Amino acid sequence: MGSMKREFIINDLMVQDFIIHEGREILLMETDETGKSELRVRLTSDDNLCIANVDKKKTDILFFQPGKAKSLFKRVDHMIFERQQGNHWKLHMIEMKGSVGQEKWVEIKGKFRASYLVAQAIAGILDMEISETVMYTTFERVEFTRSATLPTARHGRLGIPQIRMKEEWDGIRFGLNIGKHIPFGHIPIKMERNKDGVLAGKREI
Repeated sequence: MGSMKREFIINDLMVQDFIIHEGREILLMETDETGKSELRVRLTSDDNLCIANVDKKKTDILFFQPGKAKSLFKRVDHMIFERQQGNHWKLHMIEMKGSVGQEKWVEIKGKFRASYLVAQAIAGILDMEISETVMYTTFERVEFTRSATLPTARHGRLGIPQIRMKEEWDGIRFGLNIGKHIPFGHIPIKMERNKDGVLAGKREI
């Protein structure tokens, strides 16, 4: 029954190609002229749902608070729901970048948090149970030094333990503030620039 309802919602109620069925290999692309990337991912399951270019699709939740501070209207580049046993799904969220520093990392974490809430909403609509969530950032270069312009990078908020960017980036102490610090997996994916100037990579996830 759950599968029938899910397919009806995807095919008859959602915008065409908002979510598409994918097999074990998926090619994810960022096509902005400011920085093109291609990541070929391979999954364990051959039954997956993919929302490519989430940031370019209409996923605004209008009862979220506006403004840049909480980044609630920002989205990652791609989401994949990978089927596990039964009705359990593993959520993969991928953000594609060229270079990442502390200021950019704060922005990325904002995208991850807002996108995770959106993914939970979509999973609820489609009667899917998210059993695990892993977040990925593709990159060419990363810099862990403190920003000269970002106030939160220069000094921490009193009474709140500060977690160094490198520990978060390496997935050692990565998490998001959703009422409390909730840990998630984070995996950085190193990309290489090909002869066409496109950042390219492969990853089993």
